[in-house]
Amino acid sequence: MEPTKVEGFGVSNLALERLVLASLVALPYIVYGAIAALGSFLIVSLRRWHRPIWRLLYTQGWVWLALGLSISVALSEAPGESALQALNFIPFFVFYAAVAIALPTFRHPLKTLHRWGITLLVATIPINLAAVVEVYLRSPGGLSRWGSSPWLQWLYLKTSYGSRASTVFGHPNAFANYMVIVFGLGLGLCAYYFSRRELRAKSLWICGATALVLVGIFCSGSRNGLLIAGLQLLLFGGLLRPYRYILWVGLGAIALMLVSALIWGVGGRTLPEAFATASLRFSVWGLALEMVPHHPWFGSGLGTFKLLYNPADFPVADDFLPHAHNLWLMLAVEAGLPVALGFTGLVGWIVGRSTYVVTCTPLPTDTLALLSGYLAGFGGTTAFAIFDLAFYDGRINILGWLLLGSLQAVTYLAPVLAAKAAESKSA
Repeated sequence: MEPTKVEGFGVSNLALERLVLASLVALPYIVYGAIAALGSFLIVSLRRWHRPIWRLLYTQGWVWLALGLSISVALSEAPGESALQALNFIPFFVFYAAVAIALPTFRHPLKTLHRWGITLLVATIPINLAAVVEVYLRSPGGLSRWGSSPWLQWLYLKTSYGSRASTVFGHPNAFANYMVIVFGLGLGLCAYYFSRRELRAKSLWICGATALVLVGIFCSGSRNGLLIAGLQLLLFGGLLRPYRYILWVGLGAIALMLVSALIWGVGGRTLPEAFATASLRFSVWGLALEMVPHHPWFGSGLGTFKLLYNPADFPVADDFLPHAHNLWLMLAVEAGLPVALGFTGLVGWIVGRSTYVVTCTPLPTDTLALLSGYLAGFGGTTAFAIFDLAFYDGRINILGWLLLGSLQAVTYLAPVLAAKAAESKSA
């Protein structure tokens, strides 16, 4: 039995789990409230498990990455800006380790992962419904009919991204990035509910909420989001044989998205226009590649790309480039090649190891489905980082590191879960 009071400000593991759960409910809507709740989780975790957390950070190499980023800040072209941007990384290293160490100590870790996924999925339902309404109101027909309404001035006074929904996220790409994470989790939950006969009656609303996430991604008008969601459907349905039906459903969803894009375009842009503007990404990457040799070891400093690039080199002279639109190029330019390679190798090793454990450990089908959803969710935000950077939105950063910590915890949990499954079969 789990003790009701344990070391760490007298907070039980159950209370700690519920604290994270409450923060996930608030995360899309009240980001600072969620950060405060997760900060409390982090403080309690450091109090309770400071030695295992430190050991994980040291043995995996996060301490050395933090040191490299700190040196980059000290040598930065703009130290103040770089110190601020470092907060998007170094504190989250500790948060990742806290999740990885805390999760296996919960009484029912698998149920915890299930509750986290359900909470994140359900919390997006109002957002995705609002996205449908926003796309209509921002369309030419909606604008002509409702644009003068005093009740909707708050919507039309916001930054306009055309017929693209941003809802509570402020930017369509941030909205799409968040949703591809939740979409991956939703796919895992759909398979989880279908694999358990006693839960199939509840699977309809789970699949409906997951489908609504896909609608939200379409409403965001994000080409990256649509492409990644399609890949998530194909990979999830194609690689997991027990869930082959998801492949056929996914193919149907992809076909529906293509037909919708042909009829209505992508975010108010026709398909030719969408592909034409995509070529601008390559121009941005070219600028970043040219900047790498100037500071190859420690970079020019986090957040300095937008300060150092020459706007005259960009094809759209009046456009502002806040970053390199690629995580790895951004790290190479701003933090240096050693940090970029170290970060890539470390995260890749964690994801690769957890993928190997999940796919090669004899787990029950429902467990396999749930854990695969976490892999699909983290894979979605990783793929998104190839073409855009939305981790500056704290909600996406929090969710990405939460999933990475969960994947690390899976490597501890999978052997135990497999042993329990073997015992139940032999009993």
